[in-house]
Amino acid sequence: MSIVAISETVGSLGIEIGRKLAENLGWEFADREILSKASEQFGEDVTELRHSVEEKPTLWERFSDTQHCYKAYVEAIMLEMAARDNVVLAGRSSTIVLRPIPHVVRVRTSAPERSRAQRLENEMGLTNEAALNFVRHSDRERAARVKFLYQLDVDDSLLYDLVLNTERLTVEKGAALIRETLRDGRFQSIESGRREVVDLSLAALARAALIAHPQVEAHRLTVTCKDGNVSLTGGVREDEQRTVAADVVGRIPGVVSVVNEIVVMHLGRATV
Repeated sequence: MSIVAISETVGSLGIEIGRKLAENLGWEFADREILSKASEQFGEDVTELRHSVEEKPTLWERFSDTQHCYKAYVEAIMLEMAARDNVVLAGRSSTIVLRPIPHVVRVRTSAPERSRAQRLENEMGLTNEAALNFVRHSDRERAARVKFLYQLDVDDSLLYDLVLNTERLTVEKGAALIRETLRDGRFQSIESGRREVVDLSLAALARAALIAHPQVEAHRLTVTCKDGNVSLTGGVREDEQRTVAADVVGRIPGVVSVVNEIVVMHLGRATV
């Protein structure tokens, strides 16, 4: 039992390799499904969510909280899927989001620009020049987005356990190489690791649910989770917000209890 996260450059077969791997192992696979589920669960437009994880942020977005809200929604869904184990997650910065989990195999797929462009020519019916421009534009956009959200260089090989140059690799061979890596005992989940993922998932779902709720000042709150017990700390301005926050989190499936330590600030004095 394990988890695979794949980061791909466009045209490098990462999605195809991930699907083939999941098919061979009988595991769940998620790519666009991550965004569609986040859209459904948190009531956001799927197009906006896709922009928030794939494209360079605009100047306005750099000074607003919107993109960080979208980030929280997408991360919550990824961690929820990871908590089920035996899953392949592709794109959406999954290799970065799942870094704290020791039994995740983090894979990067890439290939020379012209090899990737040639694949896009065949798949999308583009001219060679248009395909090459598409590849370069996509690389810049995705790198800028990761830098903005996580302050990391997506091309840093140290972020990954396995880096595949797919210029001469088939989809089947790429999947086989990942499958071989999965045999290493270091990537096999154990009970303590699975509990850790569940706690990370519940904390992420709680943060996202609080952000999505119109009555809660989520930016003022901190969420942690241990063995399914969620703790809420921070400050709000009204008693109702404190009550609503605990109620929202308590409704999340898998939450055992809610320790509500949110402080209500009443004109200079605090109450719990």
